[in-house]
Amino acid sequence: MNPHNIVLDISSAIRYYRSNEKKALLNFGTDKYDDEFSRNNFAIASNGGLKKALPIKTDHYCIILCLQGSCLKTVGPHTFQVVPQSLHISSPKHFSSFEQASDDLLTYIVFFKKEFISSVFMKECITDTLLELNPDEAPFYILPEKHYLAIKLLFEKMEQEYLDGQSLHIQIIQLMMVQLLYTINRACESIMMNTSIHTGRQYQLVVQFRKQVEDHFLNKRTVQEYADLIHLSPKYLSDLVKQETGMNALSLINKRLYLEAQFLLSFSNYSVKEVADHLKFDTSSHFSRFFKNFGGLTPSEFKNKL
Repeated sequence: MNPHNIVLDISSAIRYYRSNEKKALLNFGTDKYDDEFSRNNFAIASNGGLKKALPIKTDHYCIILCLQGSCLKTVGPHTFQVVPQSLHISSPKHFSSFEQASDDLLTYIVFFKKEFISSVFMKECITDTLLELNPDEAPFYILPEKHYLAIKLLFEKMEQEYLDGQSLHIQIIQLMMVQLLYTINRACESIMMNTSIHTGRQYQLVVQFRKQVEDHFLNKRTVQEYADLIHLSPKYLSDLVKQETGMNALSLINKRLYLEAQFLLSFSNYSVKEVADHLKFDTSSHFSRFFKNFGGLTPSEFKNKL
């Protein structure tokens, strides 16, 4: 099995979220979900009452609007605190996971592939621009009240159209999705214009480091190797990363490796030894020590808890 092919489609993602927690909050979308929308690369749902979700890769985007509660979300190299009246986007380019969800967490979620709207009249390059407003920043925005209410209303109109299921409902939802993307884009551009964006050289170097980790974590494990890639001394790189993120550089490298290990243990058929081999540990015992030091459980204990 090629781990790059282990991705969840929309149906699988919804089943995963629903199977992990019995007390699902199925008051919006998900409980009425059917395969018609999977075939059309779209679904709309609420969160399933999960306290945490392990790292997953998907073949689709998610736009998540938080109505209440909070959680700690990771999308690719970015980690941020989801709070009420915020919106964030997850991409098939990156892992996504969350933890520390409050008991009252409630979100609206749109699952979709780009094909869902490109099949209308949206060119792919336009869709990419609308979905990736600033690739160097976390895809997370706290919305002003008027933008939050407008976006929330669009979610609810799409759900109502979805439930009514009248003729041409898919085409109408496609048009609503285009409206949603442009509304989000306008809201988030306004937020960015009124927020100090990190543009200094030090911040850009840390962004470059995190991108290099995303590209090379399987083969490069030391701060020295990444410092060489971006032509810095290891100490200077470590100081920059600590200053910008609050974590040391080695911890960020190890965190990315740990997320990959969690993903493979959860969603592949690999044994612990095969995961260790794929992640290029010299022995299974070395991998087990690494995994336990980072997460408190051995890989076998982790698999048994799934």
